[in-house]
Amino acid sequence: MIKGIIILVLLLVIFPLVTKGQEKIYNLETESVSPNVKTILNGPMTKEGLSEMPYKIWFNTNFKTYLVDTETLSKIKKKKLKELRILAFMGTWCHDSNREIPRLMRVMEELGISDQLVLYGLDVDKTSIEGREKGYNIKNTPTIIISMDGKEVKRIIERPEVSFESELRKIVK
Repeated sequence: MIKGIIILVLLLVIFPLVTKGQEKIYNLETESVSPNVKTILNGPMTKEGLSEMPYKIWFNTNFKTYLVDTETLSKIKKKKLKELRILAFMGTWCHDSNREIPRLMRVMEELGISDQLVLYGLDVDKTSIEGREKGYNIKNTPTIIISMDGKEVKRIIERPEVSFESELRKIVK
């Protein structure tokens, strides 16, 4: 009986400590390595994090005012979208990211696949606290990596050639 109580107490104390280290922290605001940029979102981000000050000034404007090309989206084969994964490396300090990431998120929301987008914030030196960018050769932001069935099929750097809608249509043909 005593042995059982000791094991139970150990589990109640140790288990929370072990699992806490595995939690992913989203929308972490840190000081930038650049003297020209004060704070940034660093690491995994969500729409909610971008909807907070000071980021919401550019995020909400670019998200709400973007006119989605619904005609192009209507030509996308919806069943193929399930295989699509998008990993986007951006900087909250970067004007290209400020313009393009809200547009991408709006298109993904329109398609009903927002959960297939992983958004990751980098500092001006294209690094992050967790180092998720390592191995992806990130030189510009945003860098948007589109994968199908686990294989990279397209990389959009800074901005799409025409639009995210047309890029996605070409990919899922």
